[in-house]
Amino acid sequence: MKTVILDDWEHASESGAVELERLRAFSEVAVYHDQPTPDVLKERLCDADAVILMRERTSLTAELLDSMKNIKLIAQTGTGLAHVDLAEVNLRKIPLATTPGGSTAAVTELTFAFLLALSRDLPRLHQQVQGGAWPVSIGRNLAGKTLGIIGLGKIGQRVAGVAKAFGMNVIAWGPRLTQERADAQGVGYAATLEELLKQSQFVTLHVRLVPETKRLLRAEHFAIMRQDAYLINTSRGELLDETALVTALQNGQIAGAGLDVLTQEPPDPNHPLLQLENVILSPHIGWKTDNTFESFLNGSIENIASFFQKGAPQNIANPEVL
Repeated sequence: MKTVILDDWEHASESGAVELERLRAFSEVAVYHDQPTPDVLKERLCDADAVILMRERTSLTAELLDSMKNIKLIAQTGTGLAHVDLAEVNLRKIPLATTPGGSTAAVTELTFAFLLALSRDLPRLHQQVQGGAWPVSIGRNLAGKTLGIIGLGKIGQRVAGVAKAFGMNVIAWGPRLTQERADAQGVGYAATLEELLKQSQFVTLHVRLVPETKRLLRAEHFAIMRQDAYLINTSRGELLDETALVTALQNGQIAGAGLDVLTQEPPDPNHPLLQLENVILSPHIGWKTDNTFESFLNGSIENIASFFQKGAPQNIANPEVL
């Protein structure tokens, strides 16, 4: 059999902690580190029995699936599937295995990197000190401030725990969050999104991108946020109306934003978010740490081994095709 690993731009598979030899013991393995043309991509996948997808870097369209004549298992690193035409995958009865939980710690840590950098104005102060100045600045404590968490899944729960350790007041809202679940995590329950936005000095997004959450935050939501509020998004860019966010930041409706994700990645060089001093941007690195890469790749290898060697599919996102 043959396994293809796509989009390993960082050469993460070469880490000694990644169990590639385990995979090579029962499969030919081809690893690619570049961004191929559509035709080259089809050629690489035409005889693959299994493919490991590195996050959302390759879109699985009907056309691409048609070229995968031998495919028996799709192994997705992480759990995000916005890049997958799941209806077409299901139509072809191809099992899709995910690796849940691998990036929880990494995304949580970046969330607090944004919280701390924004509350202490670190990027601006760093630039001024580098330029020879010694500016006077008053930062903001996290302790005693209210953090509103949108989405109380694994990442949201971990963020809540760290926030409480900082002494923050934590409230949460989610499309399916209940009072009972919030109580179980020891956080306040916001009955509506609007209630959370009105109360929070920091708002952080940790929901999946699905049709009901696309453009979840729009102009009317930014209008009711506190003027001293900061928004952090380490989830998906499409959760926000970026045009409305730019307007809110330019007009002082909110204090600032920390964004690891954008609607278009990389953004247009003239995107207004790149010009705003009250915005901190990072290039979708929330999940990208050494431990996360190892966890995702080893989890995918385990999923492939379980499927082909043991005949025991695991972590299948579409079990109805089995």
